[in-house]
Amino acid sequence: MSADSYLEYFLILLGWILNNAIWKTLLSTGLFALPIAGKVVATWLRTREEGDDEGNKGTLALVRIEHVIYVAFVVLMFCVTPVVNVDVNTIKFNKERSAQCGVNIPLPQKSGYATLINDFDGKTAMVPVWWYMIHSLSKGVTHATIAGIPCGDNLRQLRFDVQHTQIKDPILLEEVQDFANQCYAKAYFRLKSTNAQLSDATINSVGWIGSDYFLSTSGYYDYYTSTKPRSQWPYDANRDDGYPDVGRGGYPTCKQWWNTPTVGLKTRVMSSYNDITTRALKKKFGNEWEEIALRWVVSPKNASLSGDGETYMMGNNASAGTFSFVSSALGSLGVAAGQVVALPGFDILKYTLPMVQALLEMALVIVIPLVLMFSVYSPKAVVTVSFAMFALMFLTFWWEFAGWLDDRLIDIVYSGLDNVDGGNRCLLLTLPVQRRTAG
Repeated sequence: MSADSYLEYFLILLGWILNNAIWKTLLSTGLFALPIAGKVVATWLRTREEGDDEGNKGTLALVRIEHVIYVAFVVLMFCVTPVVNVDVNTIKFNKERSAQCGVNIPLPQKSGYATLINDFDGKTAMVPVWWYMIHSLSKGVTHATIAGIPCGDNLRQLRFDVQHTQIKDPILLEEVQDFANQCYAKAYFRLKSTNAQLSDATINSVGWIGSDYFLSTSGYYDYYTSTKPRSQWPYDANRDDGYPDVGRGGYPTCKQWWNTPTVGLKTRVMSSYNDITTRALKKKFGNEWEEIALRWVVSPKNASLSGDGETYMMGNNASAGTFSFVSSALGSLGVAAGQVVALPGFDILKYTLPMVQALLEMALVIVIPLVLMFSVYSPKAVVTVSFAMFALMFLTFWWEFAGWLDDRLIDIVYSGLDNVDGGNRCLLLTLPVQRRTAG
């Protein structure tokens, strides 16, 4: 037996443990035989009520009662009586799809569900032969079908991981805000003061504090400096002329403050991302991954989530500030506005539906003895429950297909947007991107 999700891994075993408990109760009390006895009596009465033209009623009743008993015996033997032992060690967690697409998924024992293993440690369930076969067949067909789906980029998961990455260190967050006030605000004001018009590429480039334009263009980040001493940089008399040496470090230029390896603000901010998210960003966005990641983690929206709700703005007017990326992006891109409203609901569905699937599978497994007993161990009931079990397990294919189609549609939608120096790639993850006319 196998499982495709962590929750299914445990709930399937729990379902069969409870199934066994119900069957033991029915068996020990003799309730399992009552429907058979009732059907035998009903068959005898029905035969007795038939006319004389049906022949010898005793022989006819005997044959019909034999059919009832034989059919019930076969169903009881193959579909109700537990035979095959299963436990947390015999149920296999399926990693075929993750291996096919190069995604490393930890085993349940190494996941957040690991504590549940202690609850099931040493507990064994027994599965009837028929349902063991149906489970294996359903999973085999499902896995074979899923293998035919091309691997997607899992953009919705990547977007979720990126948007849930925050600057947790309040000191680092305050330093990001200092950088915005002491470097970016001054550079942006100078840019607007010295240029009558800006190109689209420049507008997009200067839309965040780590702007390549400000870093590479003379007179901006190489000119302005930190107004507070920074312990990561020693005091430099030539560079820091005019600032007092208070023994708490020097006053780096904005370019040094951002770009210096190891101690630079960019490196320390990037450490907020875990290795899995970083690898996924590199795989999807290539050389652009770092800017996309940084744009989000230092954005005002994320700074507000990371801090106390206050964030860096130019001046005191938050609604008109340079950093109001979300408002300006949503005001000009209706698609992005719709995504901001809809995407949280999609995230909930994506993670909830497989959980509901696992719960339904468990519920179906639990009620199998009762369903078959009340159907008087009818083969029709066995077939119906078998198709229901197959349908529930095959839902895994539809989740995979929906995820792949969702990835493709997101790519199609955003590739159709105006692409200004990679701007739509940020929107691909619903990252804040400034879209405004310079003035």
